[in-house]
Amino acid sequence: PLNRRESGRNMGGSNAVDPQGGPKRRTRRNVNQNLGCVYCWATDAETGQPCTSRSAEGSNLPYCERHRREGDGAIQVLDHPENHAVGKIVVANIDLPKGYKFVYWGKRCRWRGCKGEDRAMSFRPNGGVIDPTGCEGQQVQFMACPGPSERSNIKCTDVCFGKTYDTSLVGREIETSEPVKKNHQLLQWYGSKEWFESRGIPRTNVGTEAHPAPQRKKKLKSATEGGRKRKAKGQLKPEVGTSGQEHVKPEEDVMLQLTPKGLLVASDLLEVGGRPLEYSIHRLDRERRFAVSQAFPDLGSAEEVLAVPTFQCALGVDLNPEAGSPETLVQEEMNRLHMNIVMLESEVYSQLTARGFFCDSVDPLTGCSMHSRSGSRYSEVYSAHKLLGYQILEANGIRMIPLVVHPQFGTSGYPVTIFSTAPPDILHEVLQAATTQAALSVGSGSNLRTDELR
Repeated sequence: PLNRRESGRNMGGSNAVDPQGGPKRRTRRNVNQNLGCVYCWATDAETGQPCTSRSAEGSNLPYCERHRREGDGAIQVLDHPENHAVGKIVVANIDLPKGYKFVYWGKRCRWRGCKGEDRAMSFRPNGGVIDPTGCEGQQVQFMACPGPSERSNIKCTDVCFGKTYDTSLVGREIETSEPVKKNHQLLQWYGSKEWFESRGIPRTNVGTEAHPAPQRKKKLKSATEGGRKRKAKGQLKPEVGTSGQEHVKPEEDVMLQLTPKGLLVASDLLEVGGRPLEYSIHRLDRERRFAVSQAFPDLGSAEEVLAVPTFQCALGVDLNPEAGSPETLVQEEMNRLHMNIVMLESEVYSQLTARGFFCDSVDPLTGCSMHSRSGSRYSEVYSAHKLLGYQILEANGIRMIPLVVHPQFGTSGYPVTIFSTAPPDILHEVLQAATTQAALSVGSGSNLRTDELR
């Protein structure tokens, strides 16, 4: 991700100077907001115009002291007028254009020691998370999650504010992904259905007559004979679920097992952080390649992208909500699995990018790319079905985000996929080194051993 200085330069800051020295205050071309990071990004609530003050001296954040304390006048935080279970919501005070920028800011900390884990956002690689707890003026932490028939209108970018191990307030840039009218809500996607179920919170629509929320676009279903034939052969069409992610709509509760596709390398059962782990390397077919390019816009027209689906096994709990595992234990175990994969993925990312190759993955906490610009969400469940042939389970036929049924781990598997343009042999070599390093870092002492399939 870019840092604050890079952000100001890339957004086209002027070289002109004012009588007091320094760059003149200029606004962005298509958005009525200050350009660069020298001047405050906030909108003045009284005038409806960009703030005329400079960003606070010595701060990583592009906000003046007043607006960092009071918040951006373009939005306001309210209690949900109808459903108290939703809590607070964020509403636009003015018509916001597509691309209006905010900063999701707070204190940088390790995930393990994060006090406000429900609102934490991933920061730089190896830089922990952004914890907004107790930060007065940090409004966007209160954005609601879109309900089953709603969609988000906020997205993260790859611009970060502050260094990897900064002790001052840090942040990550977010922006509107579409125009937001006055009094309409700003919605941010929280994550999978398990995020709500692990906390005992029902996922409901949050829009009201006074404060509407953007509605999901309905997709027309094809009833052609060809479509019926594809279903008869088990070639099922991906659909968009309540999360906005593509997934397979099964005819039965459990789908038929398919043969792995594009398989180049498969690992033995390994161990990282005291948890069983396996990975494999795959070439992508046209359908998967398109989905990956939509999730990672920075890939561009790279000729070949390899996928590395990884699976960890949760210990002592089942990740299926209907299995009855205690919610607190499930959440603790998922936090552990997340820390393990972040440690492994960060090492792979560092080694491959140092050699000039693209590498990225989707953060299971935020649904955003870990390193490059974020695009559409990528379904780990559907990917596992298409690449590995793993079964997909929908509990009792209820429309929900389906679960992967791993042949060994069952519904205790925790999937995360890494993508890279590195050749198979280099990718394999780096994965070996990274997995060994991750095992040694937690004292497991495991050695990696993989078998190449011919």
